[in-house]
Amino acid sequence: MGTKRPLDSSGEQTGQERKRQKIKDAREIQTVPSSSATVVPASVLKPLPSSIDVVKFVEARAFEITSMQTAMKTIKNAASSRVWQSLPRHLRRRAASHNSRRVPVRLREKAKKEMDPAKRKLLKALIAKAGKYKRLTRTETLQKRQRNKRWLETHIWHAKRMKMENIWGYRLALHPTEKSMRPSHRAAVHGCIVHDSSYMAIIELRGKLLVLKRVLLRICGPLGISATAARFTNGSRICYAEMYEDASYPFGFISPVQVIWEPRTSSPKHTKPAGGPKSTETETQQESRQKTTDDNRRIWLRLHPMSYEKASRALTNAVMSVLELERLAGNPSVAVEIADLRDHFCCFDLIGPKSSQVIHGALVLDKLQNEEQKKHFWSRLATLRTPAGCSRGMTIGLHVHDPRLNFPPKNAQIDEQNEQQLFVITPTPALATSQLWSEQVRTKLQKPRFTKQDLDGRRSKQLVPGTPLVPLRQDDRVPLLMMQRSLEPSASTALEEHEYNGPVMHGWTVITPFGWGMAFLSSLIFTGSRVGGLREVKSQALESGMPHFPDDFSGTLFGDESQQGRGMAAKAKWDRTPPAKRPSYTSLGTISPFSPDWAGICGVTADPTPDEGFAGTQRANEAPVNPWLFYGQNTKSIVVELIAAEDPSVTLLDSLNSARGIRELPKLELAASDVLKGALILVRVEMIDRGVPTDMSIIYGLETTDGASNPSPNEIVGYITSGGMSLSRGKGFGIGTISLAKLLTFIKRQEYRTHRGLTLLIRESHGEIFRKALIEIV
Repeated sequence: MGTKRPLDSSGEQTGQERKRQKIKDAREIQTVPSSSATVVPASVLKPLPSSIDVVKFVEARAFEITSMQTAMKTIKNAASSRVWQSLPRHLRRRAASHNSRRVPVRLREKAKKEMDPAKRKLLKALIAKAGKYKRLTRTETLQKRQRNKRWLETHIWHAKRMKMENIWGYRLALHPTEKSMRPSHRAAVHGCIVHDSSYMAIIELRGKLLVLKRVLLRICGPLGISATAARFTNGSRICYAEMYEDASYPFGFISPVQVIWEPRTSSPKHTKPAGGPKSTETETQQESRQKTTDDNRRIWLRLHPMSYEKASRALTNAVMSVLELERLAGNPSVAVEIADLRDHFCCFDLIGPKSSQVIHGALVLDKLQNEEQKKHFWSRLATLRTPAGCSRGMTIGLHVHDPRLNFPPKNAQIDEQNEQQLFVITPTPALATSQLWSEQVRTKLQKPRFTKQDLDGRRSKQLVPGTPLVPLRQDDRVPLLMMQRSLEPSASTALEEHEYNGPVMHGWTVITPFGWGMAFLSSLIFTGSRVGGLREVKSQALESGMPHFPDDFSGTLFGDESQQGRGMAAKAKWDRTPPAKRPSYTSLGTISPFSPDWAGICGVTADPTPDEGFAGTQRANEAPVNPWLFYGQNTKSIVVELIAAEDPSVTLLDSLNSARGIRELPKLELAASDVLKGALILVRVEMIDRGVPTDMSIIYGLETTDGASNPSPNEIVGYITSGGMSLSRGKGFGIGTISLAKLLTFIKRQEYRTHRGLTLLIRESHGEIFRKALIEIV
């Protein structure tokens, strides 16, 4: 490496010195040279005159006044920044230097002066060589760009402000162009942040009530409250469950799923018309006909787009199995319809305590809606401090006016005098009814009746500018569904001696018909809400201590696929880095630095291949148990039972078979030791003192010596799948996965237990320092 040049070798000033000299010269005010001035003795000076001639005085001092004005103007231009540098970050745009209208009105004149003169391009250079009839329209050009991926309705709005990426068959927004995560975190904790989740897939099932229940029992996890419970089947609440392959629990995990039942309200009894002929139906026949009508139900399964194909095949297999059982029972006419509704809705997730006020201010309830219960809910929504005051999973169906009529919206203000009143509204099927379930209504509303140009024409004729438009009879009334959403872990059990004291986030999910994405997004964000991408969604789950699908779901098909994809990207970046600038994982003793090796941690190996001339034994020909994820609502309770059991493997297998028996599924014919050996469990990792767990950080047992350069692979118990600095906790925090068998071993040993919980060691894959952390089961 060459030596640095001396500071005075060339005699030239640096950039900082030139800037200082420029500001210094600009601050100096020129005066009349001393050679031209005449020195008058003090004895000759005359007393001050009683009056002066202003014109002559200004002319005599013209040089000094001009110099002062020039210095003031020069120093202002020399020391100040450009217009776009003085704007806050959320108002800066990449193309702002070419369009002065992208800055506030107060700065447009100065922006025009700073802009370079526009260079007009020749019109001939812009004309395509193709013929007039071969040119593509703007719509055709945009559709051509969506051949290998889908665009959301709000794609163009997001593409101008956020980083985009092709993922899961869509072109989705990753994060805003701003570098900092703190504004988005503040909005989720103290304000409101909006995320367009229209990419989520929705599958519709239609059939008899009992048949649909049997289908759900075959594909949903048996732990916790079932999706077929009465509190969910009446349609008043949404159920959060786990979806598996047909009759494969606890193996074959697909993805988390939201089960939404169509509300079914009590219908009035059949009565004969006045003055009509007497009905020939008996009361028993009328009740039978009414029961047959009520038995036809409909449910929506809302799940991740990555798992749509797998979930669709699992549903088809489950439906075929149930129909076969019905045929054997003597019901050959039973049928179930499966429909793909991926392009039928626009969905928005609002997180934050002010999300209720944002929705109330952006939307206007249709006055023609006669349901008093819905009107009462809408009036109380404006006074709701946080969505946590509502029942978990509460569903509300509303009819609202076109949100563009009320633009620009204003957030609802909380009445401080009535703040002490409780939000006591019980979820009921009548409150959840909505015409959004009707396919005819959705098809009719796919295209708004009036364009933005039509509404702007009506708005220009208003006597008072800026006043909302009065809804007319021909204006659209849009049906929607509002669902309460909470990011919170399950209740703690006796396994942890301390209660979960981490942050919890609440909000709403709004589902509208397809075609109304930009109309609703413009109103929701104009009230001061921030817009987040996939990075913000994952950050909200991490801050709430919840796993994020698919990154954190190790031991599942799509979880392993996501981890392998991130590992390949990390491996490619590591290969591009020079050897002197990248960590040496061999020296650090890191066996799998890019993607987790769950088979090695669990001690599960593939089938041994017999040598030539030798036949494999019966034990070798049996399929081994691959690593699988033990996840559900009552996972902690089962782990507590395993701790007290003499043989945890037998107790675990009995618990799984008992859960399968409740769902009328056959028992697992597997070795109990193999089932426990392949089990993985999700944990929360909170650093005790210093250190931040990053992705792919390694979890060790306490036998590992601090500072060991080459730890044994047998001491590894798991990996951190999502980690970082928690802004709400002020320390390192992450979500990880560890072996259930090794976890049970640690819990039984006293040195792992402290008054704060279970303690393990964390080491980054590229580091050498071992740090203690608390472990808590998700």
